[in-house]
Amino acid sequence: MCGQFDTLAQLAFLQDLLGVRPAALPVLPRRVAPSAGAAIVVENPESRAFEVMPARFGLVPSWYRGALKDWKAATFNARVEEANLKPAFKGAWRYRRALVPAEAFYEWSGPKTHRRRYRVARADNQPLMLAGLWEEAYLAEGELWSFAVLTRPAGPDMAAIHDREPVILSPQSWAAWLRRQAVDLRQPAPLGVSEETLGSLL
Repeated sequence: MCGQFDTLAQLAFLQDLLGVRPAALPVLPRRVAPSAGAAIVVENPESRAFEVMPARFGLVPSWYRGALKDWKAATFNARVEEANLKPAFKGAWRYRRALVPAEAFYEWSGPKTHRRRYRVARADNQPLMLAGLWEEAYLAEGELWSFAVLTRPAGPDMAAIHDREPVILSPQSWAAWLRRQAVDLRQPAPLGVSEETLGSLL
């Protein structure tokens, strides 16, 4: 679920809504899959200011001390119903929440012999802001920032192709989520789903 998404090319709107001035980031891929890098928004634990930083898609918990190549768990998604209980996610759930700006995400549906790929964006053409968790781990290779996207049961717009969807936050809840305040994560966003043709996948 939510294994690929397209990043937003422009993040300037974050300055008006969150007071974030997007920093100069390294070149990041447009289409993000697990283990790739993406820009996320976090609250700086020391200054309490909101910042944009690059992080790896696929959370590696702070308690892990091995090599990155040996971390085999599929931790790019976290179920919202149990993230506060899972060892890999519960520390981040309590202390380190993130926003993941996206233009669209992708989902596959259908029988294994004829899988179809769907592009999912907001029906109102607004940016997606996915609820995420982030971590800072000190691995054999050095320091690593990473994140996971929270998922919830599918709403009516997604239910026909998948039983889960990412948690998509409204602008009114962005700051509260980052500051670990109570946010309603049950409400689905209005989504537009379109099947991708073979040409658009190449």
